[in-house]
Amino acid sequence: MVFVKNSIGYKWPILLFEAMFLIGGIFLITAGIKIRKQTPILALIIIVIGSILILVSLFILLYTFVFGYNS
Repeated sequence: MVFVKNSIGYKWPILLFEAMFLIGGIFLITAGIKIRKQTPILALIIIVIGSILILVSLFILLYTFVFGYNS
């Protein structure tokens, strides 16, 4: 528990920046679902981009949390 607390304490600025991209991906998926009936092709593209953004953000968050950005 001490490791997690210290890790977040030292790395919170970069974790916050990466979390904003994660939230952006969630917003993209939500927007894609909302416009699905109007333009299905565009909705599919937005959902795919949002999903890719979420997966990349999660990987980078995990990498930053485990290894850090100074390593």
